[in-house]
Amino acid sequence: MNSSNARQHIVNATTAGVISGVITLIVTLVSMAGGKVLEFSAWNLLDVALIFGLTYGIYKNRRICAVSMLIYFLFSKIYLAVTLKQAPSFLAYIFIYYFFQGVRGTFAYHRLVQEKS
Repeated sequence: MNSSNARQHIVNATTAGVISGVITLIVTLVSMAGGKVLEFSAWNLLDVALIFGLTYGIYKNRRICAVSMLIYFLFSKIYLAVTLKQAPSFLAYIFIYYFFQGVRGTFAYHRLVQEKS
């Protein structure tokens, strides 16, 4: 993977993180306003903060944030699938793809930086 590919994967993962955070924030706010959406509550504001924090870390090329985001997203979808007894949506698989590519991009970025040194 070259530098521009790595950077593009990081940008795509960052964009996916922002979208995921915004969707989670909207669903949380709707739930807090009285709507029952996927068992969400005010506690999900912590999820929103975590998603945006990890997204910022991905933006700053942090491998640990990219890996953490992928793992967190996978576990959250597994948890929702088990509690709701239904498979994750197609959109969830798209996010997983972009977060995985973000992991690849951050690792490639750091490898390329070390090779230049």
